[in-house]
Amino acid sequence: MGDNKPLSVVSALLGNCFCEFPNVRENSNPGVQFMELHGVEYIGLGAVASELTAEQRVRDTVAQLTEQTKRLISVGYLVDTRVTNTIPLDVWEKQYPEDRAMKRPIQKIINHIKNKEFDAALNDLYKEYEAQKKHPNRGSNKYLAGITGHNIAVLYVLSDQSEMALPLFRQAMALKRAAFGEDHPEVAETLDEIGIQLFAKKDIEGALISFMEAQKIRSKQLGSTHPTISMVLNNIGCCRFVQGNHKQALMTFSEARDVQQKSAQGDLDLLHVAITVNNLGYLMIQMRRYEEAQELFEEALLIQQSVLEDGHHAIQDTLSNLQFTNAFHC
Repeated sequence: MGDNKPLSVVSALLGNCFCEFPNVRENSNPGVQFMELHGVEYIGLGAVASELTAEQRVRDTVAQLTEQTKRLISVGYLVDTRVTNTIPLDVWEKQYPEDRAMKRPIQKIINHIKNKEFDAALNDLYKEYEAQKKHPNRGSNKYLAGITGHNIAVLYVLSDQSEMALPLFRQAMALKRAAFGEDHPEVAETLDEIGIQLFAKKDIEGALISFMEAQKIRSKQLGSTHPTISMVLNNIGCCRFVQGNHKQALMTFSEARDVQQKSAQGDLDLLHVAITVNNLGYLMIQMRRYEEAQELFEEALLIQQSVLEDGHHAIQDTLSNLQFTNAFHC
């Protein structure tokens, strides 16, 4: 983590947006503990000079995320068939150092993922997945199966086996719908990842349908200003950008940024903010608004330097974007 850029600087830039997490152990029996893996979630347009394809843009975002895989992990509890109190692992570890409440099988899988031992993590998750599907009426298996299937699909993406991911995401979505209902946020979580995989395959219309369905579910269940709304808005903006609809892309990127400024929580959220701000800068260049592009890339760079090592390629991409912008702006 870049120590020369204190987080307080980023906090001042984004506003008072670092939300307090609920104490998941206020209740002596909070529910069934589970782990949830976040996938790509946010599509980044990348470096302006590179002119990446849709697939390369998704791969580029995956490369950023796998630098520190622990950022993709959240821990939560299933309470009365509703997933509640899910918090990022980095926040969990800060709140509960030397935690003893983490279940041993979950800790084992988390350690595999931290060490990028994806095959070992896949092996353990598949055992859980098959048992959960075989015995759906045992304990909370009916609800956990879709989450586990989603986690497996994410690991396929992270291990560069994306061709295996889309069928698993679709299977996970079906299991979640059967367990939680058609319009549960867990369903939206998987719809996002399906949309991203379709985007990578250049099925932009299919991706838009998936993203818009996810947005509809989240708006209905969580409200239009919930943090996860910014994710789907960013991705819709990327679809509009690829379609050449810059006006609508600007509207959705700007709306995503507004939501993010009120809801950033951990390091992963900050990286997502930087992706959206970079996307806005990329769009400004296409619209020949170079001064605004420069300001946006400078903002993204400050955020990235607060949570990434100086040599990280995401920082290098932003510096490249700044150089590209300055060539036109000067």
